Amino acid sequence: MRVTPHTLWLGLGAAFNPLQHLGANSPWFAGPNVNNISTAVPEQCTVDQAIYIVRHGSRYPDPGAYQEWKDLYEAFQSAEFRSSGELSFLPDWSPVLRHPDQEIGQVSITGYKELYNLGADLRFRYPSFYDDNTPFLLWANDYQRTIDSARLFARGYLGPNSSYGDIYVVDADDPAAVGNSLATSDQCPDFQDTGGGRYVSTWEEAYLPPITARLNALLSGNLTLTDDQVKLFPYLCGFETQITGRVSPWCGVFGEQEVLAYEYAQDLRYYYGTGPGAGKNMTVMLPVLRGIVDLLRDGPTATARGNSSTLLLPRLIVAFTHDNQINELASVLGVFDGQKALSPHRIDERVYVSSNVNPMRGTIAFERLNCAASEGQTVHVRVLLNDAVYPIPSCRTGPGSSCLLEEYANYVGGDSFASVCGVSNATESVGFFRDLTLPFLRVVRP
Repeated sequence: MRVTPHTLWLGLGAAFNPLQHLGANSPWFAGPNVNNISTAVPEQCTVDQAIYIVRHGSRYPDPGAYQEWKDLYEAFQSAEFRSSGELSFLPDWSPVLRHPDQEIGQVSITGYKELYNLGADLRFRYPSFYDDNTPFLLWANDYQRTIDSARLFARGYLGPNSSYGDIYVVDADDPAAVGNSLATSDQCPDFQDTGGGRYVSTWEEAYLPPITARLNALLSGNLTLTDDQVKLFPYLCGFETQITGRVSPWCGVFGEQEVLAYEYAQDLRYYYGTGPGAGKNMTVMLPVLRGIVDLLRDGPTATARGNSSTLLLPRLIVAFTHDNQINELASVLGVFDGQKALSPHRIDERVYVSSNVNPMRGTIAFERLNCAASEGQTVHVRVLLNDAVYPIPSCRTGPGSSCLLEEYANYVGGDSFASVCGVSNATESVGFFRDLTLPFLRVVRP
């Protein structure tokens, strides 16, 4: 099936939407209910606390990616050719950035919308969690697009009174922040992101050449596309669409099965780079998960140390980081414990799909469920990835396939960050949520 630009934009009812199959290059969309579990709060339960770890919103390309766009443009401009079919737009194409010196790496307008909407959506989802005109705290990794993402979220969540928000920016590179940040791999000497290595290259050697050959048949003249150029086309589909607000013509170049093959390359990249297939690599976010579990155990009475007093933390905790950190955290939650290793030779049936884990503005949410039971109140936790419930296979007997909180606390004992990373001065459970006086924190206002 071919998809033409007028048939889709985010959520506009196309039978197959390539924008939802681009891995980490997808603009945000609500994840599919792959586990057939309702997102409604289970009967006899209430959510009394929620913690969201969020990827920054849709953005402009980083310098390296933008250079690839410019190289592609130069290749087209320096050739004499004619193109037809899905490539008929090629002679008129140019990179869509208007002010790259200001835009590179920053949150895009679609990102603004994603983040503002997330703030407003969570205000509706948890209507009792915030009282107007009261202080609200957020956290962000010390990087401009994550800080800006927190600022935009605060404006959506707090509305006209966003000045009540304080964003605690966590410097992951500070020597005192080893294991105590939102990007713990930054100070893990033994961490190495292979980008999927041979798994990705093996799959690309299989799936790309037929696509390249098909597209080259649409060209005449002295332009011949390479596999390395062709694999950029779905990336351009996602980025150009969210940058311009209009579906990019690149979205119609790959057919449905070709897009799914590209998505699988993204799955291999993240699964074996920083995900469940990366061995000890993925444990680098265990201190963050343990810090989250500590907050859940305290529940809505959790407090933090401030400069002059002890503060009651918001019942909604929100922190902003990046795609690999979201992927690392998703990988230690337990929700992919039943996932078999992905094959580099064929597209496997799988629960782990990168598009559903870490799209732009991707979210990992922890809801604390306070439930009535015959033996009294019980407290459970359930995990949602981009609004879809993902159970822990070994701990899902609670309401709505949730896990008893104390059982989950035992589950996340696991490996030592210090031993995995080869360091001796590491924190094993992050403290930045609970101690706002730490020297590697600074405050930014929305």
